[in-house]
Amino acid sequence: MECYRVKVPQGAGLTGFTVAGQRVPILPGEYHVHRLNPKVPLGSKGTALRFVGAFGRDGDIHVPLAEGTDIRTLHVEVEPMS
Repeated sequence: MECYRVKVPQGAGLTGFTVAGQRVPILPGEYHVHRLNPKVPLGSKGTALRFVGAFGRDGDIHVPLAEGTDIRTLHVEVEPMS
């Protein structure tokens, strides 16, 4: 699993899905993000990004990402974590 520190800027318009399947926006801010292979398909074949805590204290938001797609295509600032 790849991990990143991601900064979502104002106006990014990024949305994803909660565990319950509700489509929600990801608010501007800094997040810990995991790239993973979802157990349940999220609408596109490939991987997903899990924005940890982006939907309240204990709620994550999952963003589908096509296989091989660079995270930077989402217009966010990315810093890989070691």
